[in-house]
Amino acid sequence: MTTPTQSLAEARLTVSEVASKAGVSANAVRYYERYRVIAAERTTGNARRFTIDAICRIRLAVAAQRVGLSLAESAEILAEIPPMSSDLGQWSRAGQRLVDAGQARIAELAAVVDEYRTLDFIRS
Repeated sequence: MTTPTQSLAEARLTVSEVASKAGVSANAVRYYERYRVIAAERTTGNARRFTIDAICRIRLAVAAQRVGLSLAESAEILAEIPPMSSDLGQWSRAGQRLVDAGQARIAELAAVVDEYRTLDFIRS
C-alpha cells in the first residue's frame, strides 16, 4: 500500500489496488502473474506486492488480447522491458509490437472474410 512518504517508484501495491487501477478483477491480476505478464514480490506474510508498472503491463496485455494475441505472446513482448523501466522507448517499442501483431491478425481475418465472401472455401 502506498503511504504519503513513498514515491510511486517505491510503492508496493496489493492485488486489489492493481486490479482497481488496471480495470480488471483481482483474479485477473493473479492470472496475469501466472502467465508472467507481471511479477509480484512476497511479503513476510506471503502476500503479493506489485510495483506500479504492473498496471501498465496489464493494460497492454488486455489491449493485446482484444486483437487476438495470447497472454504468452503479450508476456514475451513485455519481458523485453525491465521491471520499473522509465525508458519510454522500450514501452513504445513494446506497444508498437502489439500494434503490429494486432494489424497482422486483422489482415488474416480480412483474408478469411474475403474468402468466405467469394465462396472460395467451397471450391478448395
